[in-house]
Amino acid sequence: MSLKEGYFSDDGKEIDPLTVPLPALCSSCLKNNDANEEVPCLLNRMDQMEEIRKGEMFLCFAYEPNDPSVNKKQILCDMEKYWAEQNRKYLAQKKKKRV
Repeated sequence: MSLKEGYFSDDGKEIDPLTVPLPALCSSCLKNNDANEEVPCLLNRMDQMEEIRKGEMFLCFAYEPNDPSVNKKQILCDMEKYWAEQNRKYLAQKKKKRV
């Protein structure tokens, strides 16, 4: 038995890396063109593909702005707030389903 190489979704579907959207945040990140960061960045984008396509906020807590005038602290704070709100909504829905 041979193992197939590549990228796969949780359900086993192969993902072509060229089809993974590149959020604007990635375009302004120092790690965007760093070969050492290519795989972790791609995996993070793959994990959020549906959210990216729906126009939701892309979350990357490893973000490093390539422009020193960008307020990294504020961007990360905005991500944390968004993530907390999404978790709150998810937990509320989950609680409703149990009742």
